Amino acid sequence: MLNIDIREVLRYLGYRGIRETDPGLAALIESCMADVQKACSPRSVCRSFPLEKVTDNECVFAGLQVKSRNLAKNLRSCTEVVMMAVTIGSGTDQLIRRAELTNVLQAYVYQAVGAAACEALAEEVDQTIRQEALSRGLYARPRFSPGYGDLSLEMQLDFERILQMRKIAGISLNESLLMTPTKSVTAIIGLSPEPRECHKAGCEECTLAGNCPYSRV
Repeated sequence: MLNIDIREVLRYLGYRGIRETDPGLAALIESCMADVQKACSPRSVCRSFPLEKVTDNECVFAGLQVKSRNLAKNLRSCTEVVMMAVTIGSGTDQLIRRAELTNVLQAYVYQAVGAAACEALAEEVDQTIRQEALSRGLYARPRFSPGYGDLSLEMQLDFERILQMRKIAGISLNESLLMTPTKSVTAIIGLSPEPRECHKAGCEECTLAGNCPYSRV
């Protein structure tokens, strides 16, 4: 069972910094969290690659030459890169679609709970990667996903090909490079022999930092 953080659910609902919610909404959130837990079918895939080169605006790994100043900053001093993809499956998407026909608020809460559940799964996989890295004397950098900062969303195609996401995790891409199931995450994690105080994954590097209603900062 995934450890869904109610604070994440509230953040996705736009209740960032608000400690109390309407009792009716609180009950709806609790009910939706239970439904999503039942509907989840978590799957993940990860692969590690040597980081061959990193400059101010380019990273080379897994046969890729990735142009991104933000990612290069994130991977500075790293020697390895882990590419990961996770999904909680299509069950939550089905809950959302059904609710959209009868209860828009419930559908909205399902969206938020599903996003928080996917984040919880990503964090679980992240922690596994971190522990394995520590056993080898390496320290993990924050997750960095396509679409964050100046890292192009087109890198989703590389994730799909390199990780065989459809075959292994059941994740496919549409023409807009969005994932199905929708509650899925792809990310890069750098591994470095140098410890470094790290910020929350993604938000500080994103071009919408400070202006996004879902931002952690």
